[in-house]
Amino acid sequence: MFSETVKSKLKRFDVYRKLPHDLTEPTLSGAFVSIIACAFMTLLFLTELAEYLKVNTNTEMFVDINRGGEKLVININLTFPKYPCGLLSLDAQDIMGSHVVDVGGAMKKIRLSPEGKNIQEEDMFKGDHNEGNVQEVKKQIESREGCQLLGHILVNKVPGNFHVSSHAFHNQLHMIIGNDNSKLDFSHIVHHLSFGDNKDIEFIKNHFAEGVLSPLDDLKRIRPDSVRDPLSYEYYIKVVPTTYQTLAGAEYFVHQFTANTNEFSAQGMPAVFFRYDLSPVTVKFTQNQESFFHFVVQVCAIVGGVFTVAGLIDNLLHTSISRILRKRDAGKLG
Repeated sequence: MFSETVKSKLKRFDVYRKLPHDLTEPTLSGAFVSIIACAFMTLLFLTELAEYLKVNTNTEMFVDINRGGEKLVININLTFPKYPCGLLSLDAQDIMGSHVVDVGGAMKKIRLSPEGKNIQEEDMFKGDHNEGNVQEVKKQIESREGCQLLGHILVNKVPGNFHVSSHAFHNQLHMIIGNDNSKLDFSHIVHHLSFGDNKDIEFIKNHFAEGVLSPLDDLKRIRPDSVRDPLSYEYYIKVVPTTYQTLAGAEYFVHQFTANTNEFSAQGMPAVFFRYDLSPVTVKFTQNQESFFHFVVQVCAIVGGVFTVAGLIDNLLHTSISRILRKRDAGKLG
């Protein structure tokens, strides 16, 4: 295929020149060094492979000025084991002055027996609060029914609060409970509370380890039996807009939050307040993975580096052993 002249010229570029087998000599020290070097290269290769397969997450923070005009989705799953559904209303108020009774969204009221079993479900935002319901509410109180709120609400993306109370019945409250304020027991369990699309939040919890998306889940606030006065509960929530970006480039916009709680004796009508404030800073978590070419470079560096160092060690051992044997043969070791 190539002429002898061309072959001869090509051979000049060979930097991996070969020695004849009869000019090489295997040694016992070289065998030990080779075994140790191969084991070390294998260990380093597996470590680098694990790092290549690992999905890392980068974090950055910036001021978000593009998502201010949207509605904020708040997912709610609360149980009031000692407060009937007929007496509950869910209201929202924000810093802009908007105060809405039975704020918009999709919310179910689930009537619960004293044992916690479902009795009936109804759409909370289609209920009609009037004096015709007073007798029904009295029956629910006498039966010691509880209530679960399950769904989501939409609020303006500005600081505000939403609260569970008996606001819709404030004119008939005395007719319903008389002078026994101890019946206004807002003991509750926060099964779930989050900000953002629930499906996105579940996906993020399964694929990301970063972020605090629902720190209040499974929190209980139960009024002690020794307390007869009605208690109000407040939650102070700091909401941080957060973006999650997967390896495939898909983005999910949700909100992390931290919360502090407080309870106090209610002077008037008790309630459970969730007061939230939004941070102007957005946190972004981005998944990334080491590139294949970087992995190849690292593997080459491992093989070349270990091979070179092992060769130097082998030469040093071989030279030292040869000198010791020569001195022994010459009787100079004493």
